[in-house]
Amino acid sequence: MTEVTEARISEMKEQIRLWQVASIRQMNSNGHEKMPDPPVFSHEEIVAMNAAMVARLDNEFIDLFGGQDAYDKHTAQQEAKALAKLEADRSIAIVQTSVVEEHLRAAVERYFPGKDIDHQAIERMFDPMKYGPLGTFNARVDIAFALGIIGKSARQALKTISSIRNLFAHRLDIHLFDHPDVLKLIDKLTYINFAMTGPDDEGLVYLWQRDPHSEIKAGCGWLAEDKTLAPRERFEKSCEFFQDSLSKTNPAIRHPDLHEE
Repeated sequence: MTEVTEARISEMKEQIRLWQVASIRQMNSNGHEKMPDPPVFSHEEIVAMNAAMVARLDNEFIDLFGGQDAYDKHTAQQEAKALAKLEADRSIAIVQTSVVEEHLRAAVERYFPGKDIDHQAIERMFDPMKYGPLGTFNARVDIAFALGIIGKSARQALKTISSIRNLFAHRLDIHLFDHPDVLKLIDKLTYINFAMTGPDDEGLVYLWQRDPHSEIKAGCGWLAEDKTLAPRERFEKSCEFFQDSLSKTNPAIRHPDLHEE
């Protein structure tokens, strides 16, 4: 197989650009100019150009997320959540809470200037295997509250999410969100209620999320039913709400979503 060099890929891109320009010129000439023939590339060249495009997009996403480690962590979170949706309720409870926990840790770390000086010291604080003081979910919730990252209602909601995860993780008789002991906690998970509106004329209920820079950011809708959100849906929506909100916190901005009382 002949290797396709970067220089050749650049030539191919230029050929495609020139063909596109000529094609637009022909369309604007009302048929007075001949439609140009498209460039012809070998299979190896097409594969190489596609691979280069994918690599460029990957690099752009890596830069967007602030580096390879952050991008890999985001990718792992998304893959874990996607797989969990195909599995039992226990998987959803454990995976969604774990992703919330990672976002909570990242939010707290942004308040620690020492992480840029000695990141290993910060790692030890969060390491449960080394008895780090921030090695548990609830400890991270408490420090987030102490730092002013979250308010009282958010602290209570996060601890409820942790309790739901613990029920699934430590009791083999619980494998559904409809279990009475889980439902008692789901009933307490009302933090995102303030962000729900509808149903509208089309029967859609909306979960509205606000960010530090505007009162209403965006809404995502799902078909409304006669009942409110199912227990599993309420848990998932609550987790996703915190994942999104915690990812946007920083010491300079007080996030209203996390301070709603």
